[in-house]
Amino acid sequence: MPNQLNYTWHRPLNIKHLISIIVYLFLLICAEPAISATNQTSNESLTVRHYQVQQRYAFGIKLLTLALSKSGQHYQLLSPKKQEVNERRGESMVINGSLDVQWLSTSKKREAAMIAIEEPIYRGILGLRLLLSRKDKAHELSNIQSKQQLSQYTGGHGAHWGDLPVYAANGLPVKTHVEYNLIFKWLISNRIDYFHRGINEVWPEYERYSKDISVVNDVMLFYPLPVYFFVTKQRPRLANDIQAGLKIAIKDGSYKTLFLNEYESILRKSNLKERRLIILDNPDSKPLTAKDMEWWLPDSKLQHMF
Repeated sequence: MPNQLNYTWHRPLNIKHLISIIVYLFLLICAEPAISATNQTSNESLTVRHYQVQQRYAFGIKLLTLALSKSGQHYQLLSPKKQEVNERRGESMVINGSLDVQWLSTSKKREAAMIAIEEPIYRGILGLRLLLSRKDKAHELSNIQSKQQLSQYTGGHGAHWGDLPVYAANGLPVKTHVEYNLIFKWLISNRIDYFHRGINEVWPEYERYSKDISVVNDVMLFYPLPVYFFVTKQRPRLANDIQAGLKIAIKDGSYKTLFLNEYESILRKSNLKERRLIILDNPDSKPLTAKDMEWWLPDSKLQHMF
């Protein structure tokens, strides 16, 4: 009896089965690129792009880094090697989503255009202004007692800076330009009488131009000028994470430690207790509280404000 061979015969595939197999193979082939694209999107969502790398923005970078480190997410802060745009251009890039975040003084216009994180990152210190002047005019300016006397002089101001309305509201004439460095040239060439600078800005700037200018003694200006982080509306999760990180940093004391490490020496150097305080109105700003400023402003000066 011949050996019997067992064969398994397959029925011919019908058209429905063939289509199902083709679709399955297509999805299998596409699956790996789709996963890669998802990972790429996820990685991109953890990058934070900004433009502010000049020295005057250094504390903002440090605080943003601290807040992101406490957010629970592994964000990567992407900073340009050199600041290529001014605040006006940079702000438009944050608004349209080309960049993610900036830190500037708040205004109704900015709060409408971006997500404002309502924590005054400099604790109001940017509104405390010392005056830079030519050496031959410093003593004269040190005798100013009121904003009415200050109105007899012309200051310098950035044309795109958020506190420009303060000077118009207080009757103080200023000459403006979009180029920050040019204002120092105006000061040295006597085209303006003074350049008001935040206490966190004034000393490094004085050192750069100390051959020609002085920090005016005995007088200081103050107006409410809270600076917020502003995030593009296209990144609401980023805004939430920055805000959450700031709250943690306030609670655990790391924010205050960072602030004092940055500013304690210049506060001592500025001798705030002995300076005459001239308070200016800021019609376009939210008020600051004594609690906001208690890390740095002497009690004797706080009493004049509240």
